[in-house]
Amino acid sequence: MKICKHFKGDRPCKYYWVDKSHNCKDSDSPYYSEYSHRILLIKLDALGDVLRSTALVEGLKKKYPNSQLTWIVKDNAKFFISNNPFIDRVMIYNEENVRILQCEKFDILINLDKDAKSTSMAMLFESDIKRGYGLHSDGYVTPLNDAAKYHYDICLDNYGGKTKNKKSYQELIYEVSEINYDNQKPSLFLDEQKCKNFKEKFLKDNNINDTDKIIILNTGCGPVYPHKKWTYDGYRKLINYLDRDSNKIILVGSKSEIERNQRLFNEYPKSSNLINTTDKYSIEEFCYLINLCNVIVTGDTVGLHIAISLGKNIVSFFGTTPHQEVDLFGLGEKLVRKELDCLNCYSQFPCPYDGKCMSLISAEKVYENVVKYI
Repeated sequence: MKICKHFKGDRPCKYYWVDKSHNCKDSDSPYYSEYSHRILLIKLDALGDVLRSTALVEGLKKKYPNSQLTWIVKDNAKFFISNNPFIDRVMIYNEENVRILQCEKFDILINLDKDAKSTSMAMLFESDIKRGYGLHSDGYVTPLNDAAKYHYDICLDNYGGKTKNKKSYQELIYEVSEINYDNQKPSLFLDEQKCKNFKEKFLKDNNINDTDKIIILNTGCGPVYPHKKWTYDGYRKLINYLDRDSNKIILVGSKSEIERNQRLFNEYPKSSNLINTTDKYSIEEFCYLINLCNVIVTGDTVGLHIAISLGKNIVSFFGTTPHQEVDLFGLGEKLVRKELDCLNCYSQFPCPYDGKCMSLISAEKVYENVVKYI
């Protein structure tokens, strides 16, 4: 049964208090309106992937403008999508919400994840159309639609399918979802007042003037693929160049970078320009910090995708992961050792080049690119 999208089921909807003649079960009522489609998007984690997947919601709303879009996500990533105007309902992944969604019916279900918890939900939830990835009865991941087969196949190719691929992550998820891609970029909607308050306090606490150039060095990466990090020596030399120019240099990272960044900080005891903020901020505050910088130097990690979403200047480097999948949307430079015949190994096996994909990227080259944006 079709019903008004404002229908609550247990109480009058908000329009009843505007016009008591409104009836959500009567299509002739003055405020009656139906959703054209109910869409469920499954993208639980990781943080960077959730953020870069936000590019998809604009396209979904463009193709299905009067749809209801529900996104189920893990609690630690909900900040990235909570204020997005294209998303009608955010549901946190937990037992209660999974039970609720099992009782609902959707017109379109899109699952972008390949882990068992997401693919099993894609099979259990009721939907007329399913796209992306599901769980085969024999226990392995399988594509749910023909459009998902290209991405599925390149991920299984042991001989460099990910390297040969020329499509960005956004192009791939649009293809999987069967929507035309029109250069939509990831989006992050920050609270303007919180941004302003954070900036004012941070600048004051660290004796930074509005005219100072702020450069963030995001020195780490997630624990799954640790070889995505640039070298310690590279960061040490880069800090020396940037400090010489009297730039404000902010070291950032999570718990896994505490020791590394403290060592870097200790190498310059006389510098008044180097500030260590490692593991001091929540993910929300980390976004506010990136938002106030002039340039961020980062590997392929969540900090990179935050910077892209906020339109910041970026200098990035890639080794074990496919640089082709990351579109900077004209915001900066990608440093890649293209002469190495790498397979985008994700650190899954011993490196035949002894990690040269990262160690051959020089501090001089990184500094040269940073200077372009300050």
